[in-house]
Amino acid sequence: MKWLSKRYAYPMAGLAILVSVGLQAAWLVQLFDAQREQIKRDLEQSVSRAASMNDYLSVVHGHEKSQNFRNFFLSPEWLQFKQAFTNMRKRHVSGRFSSDLKDDSTIIDISLRIANNQTQPSKRKVIRSYDIGETQASVEAGDRRDLIRMDSLVKVEFDKNQLDVSFYHVLYDYDTGKPESHALYNKSQHADYRSLLYSYNINFFFHNYQLVVPSVSKVVLYRMRYYLISSFLMLALTALAFVFLFRLISSQQLYTRVRLAFTGNMTHELKTPVSVIEAALDAVSRYQLYRDPVKLENYLEISRSELQRLNMMINKVLSLEQLDNGEIVLRKELYDVQQGLASMVAAMQLRNGNSNAKIYYHPSDEPCFVDGDPLHLTNVFYNLIDNGLKYSGTDASITIHCSAEEETVSIVIADNGPGIAAIYREKIFERFFRVPEEASTHNVKGSGLGLHYVKQIITVHGGTISVRSEDNKGSQFIIELPAYHEI
Repeated sequence: MKWLSKRYAYPMAGLAILVSVGLQAAWLVQLFDAQREQIKRDLEQSVSRAASMNDYLSVVHGHEKSQNFRNFFLSPEWLQFKQAFTNMRKRHVSGRFSSDLKDDSTIIDISLRIANNQTQPSKRKVIRSYDIGETQASVEAGDRRDLIRMDSLVKVEFDKNQLDVSFYHVLYDYDTGKPESHALYNKSQHADYRSLLYSYNINFFFHNYQLVVPSVSKVVLYRMRYYLISSFLMLALTALAFVFLFRLISSQQLYTRVRLAFTGNMTHELKTPVSVIEAALDAVSRYQLYRDPVKLENYLEISRSELQRLNMMINKVLSLEQLDNGEIVLRKELYDVQQGLASMVAAMQLRNGNSNAKIYYHPSDEPCFVDGDPLHLTNVFYNLIDNGLKYSGTDASITIHCSAEEETVSIVIADNGPGIAAIYREKIFERFFRVPEEASTHNVKGSGLGLHYVKQIITVHGGTISVRSEDNKGSQFIIELPAYHEI
């Protein structure tokens, strides 16, 4: 399906991620606004409770044991009533508020004066009267004390509600409603939150109190921290899912290409011995070679060799399927690695007797025994040596070292070929993978299964295989197998 190609898949994925980011951003903005309003309500409630507590503390002296006294002054009804009285001043209503504390009761006198007509602001001076023993200085000192306590109570309420904000207050003249500090008032107009006006004691009515919080964004973000983290993780997981899918698609496309290349290469590999056998049998029949026993034996030997090679390729494919399915059964026995290498080197030298290829084998002075399957380990050595000969060209030079230590047996097979680029050194052991030479064209035919088979066999034997290589300086394949120890 063409619309699933990368040409359309990448833009669609980008669009999906952008839509996800946009939806998350819109949701977070709405949540931010909702949390912002909630925090403002929490701030207002905290200031309200602080004002109520300050009212109670301003008159509690002598009534500490009265539960009725406490319940009244800390009740929301009292706060609402007192707040309504304060707010009446905005409707051109003047009033009088006074309290008289007796031993057995508290008398609060509240009176309202409503003008019949629209009145002009009065310029008359407000004259205050004080109780016996009180002076202007003592009253102002008491007002300052209650103001400081109001700030402290606000801080306590904020701590209870985990409202970590910086704040300040603006005072308004109780009688005129004008701010005491125009600088603070102007500054407060740009704040995120300004509370209602509260009187903060019952004994004195000099000021109304307004709490100002310059910014609530820090608290909003703190309360949204889990939502922000979850949104980020969701977007990250979405992006990772797309990356994973694209990598999977790329891997599948690569796998499809190498599988097609494998089919072509394997067809060629299988066709070659079949063609040779067909030609040999045709020659026997056409030229009546049964009359020439020497030539007949030569052609039969060629046919047997090709059949053996064909059988080896088929067994390699079948073995890989069994390895992948976990069905292969190794027939382990005491195996002399040096003897296996020596026989393989002799066979390779015989096979390449007419070429300039050279194989140098350096055995170890110590015996190199492993607990392994002779058939599969021999195939491993054949694959590595055969690869070295094929990729190193006509002047191939293969050097083989074998050494033994207490716990491991090491085999190093080195060639003088073109080397393997760093980006391919991990991939060469993958199924079907072949190092590209000229735009996916290989001068050396092969199935791409040899090194994958080698890796699998060494792994099931409990060993490891690695490669060291440099461009134009050949390659070294290092095999390490567990040494044989009698139990």
